[in-house]
Amino acid sequence: GVHIITVNEYLADRDAHWMGKIHEFLGLTVGINLRDMTPKEKFQKEVRKIKAMSWPDRFAHIWAYYKPHMVVAAMIIGVFCLIGNIIYRSRFDTVLSIAILNCGAGDTEGMAEDFKDYMQDEDPYHEIAIDSSLYFTGDDNADYTSVMKLTTLIGASSLDVILATEGQFEHYQDEEAFISMDELLTEEQKEAYGDRVSEYGIRLSDSEKLKEYGLNSGEDVYLAVFAYTKYEENAKAFISYINEGGES
Repeated sequence: GVHIITVNEYLADRDAHWMGKIHEFLGLTVGINLRDMTPKEKFQKEVRKIKAMSWPDRFAHIWAYYKPHMVVAAMIIGVFCLIGNIIYRSRFDTVLSIAILNCGAGDTEGMAEDFKDYMQDEDPYHEIAIDSSLYFTGDDNADYTSVMKLTTLIGASSLDVILATEGQFEHYQDEEAFISMDELLTEEQKEAYGDRVSEYGIRLSDSEKLKEYGLNSGEDVYLAVFAYTKYEENAKAFISYINEGGES
């Protein structure tokens, strides 16, 4: 497009109307921007100009002249979406957080829903979080990400129950991180689980529940509950749930 600037608004207005007819006859659009035009008049003029363009020209014009406005609008929409999501998520409460180590991909969402049904918890804003992304191979370099994530979760007191390999279980047991099984299990449970129960954990050799949701690792795992948990009753329920159906 061509912009012609003049300090004489009279001539600008006159030529836009007189000479503009010739330009429009040739397929061009003509606009005029006067100092005393109201914002509404300027907007209407811009709309008429855009309507007269072809679709490719419209997109090119809008992108060339309104790019900053579009960026600002996108940022404002993004901020409102972020705030809305924060407000929405604040209504939810994680009532039990569980980490299952070295189990690979599995149906954690299915198990979470099933366990919530098992507890008969019908509150739509209560969530069960099950994390199966932590994997330890014994290689310090390969395990770095999982070590940092697990350390962060425990340091923030946001992990309630862990199903860990023997090495990881013993590491946190030595640090006295777990609740004693005497506080979590009834005498009937301890008798039913037999020698799988130790002072701070329960050995799960081949749990039917873990197999059902593809979360079994093929090796012994140890279930333990962190001492800082605020959801001890839910942790007790999970112990009963994970042992439901016994072991194959």
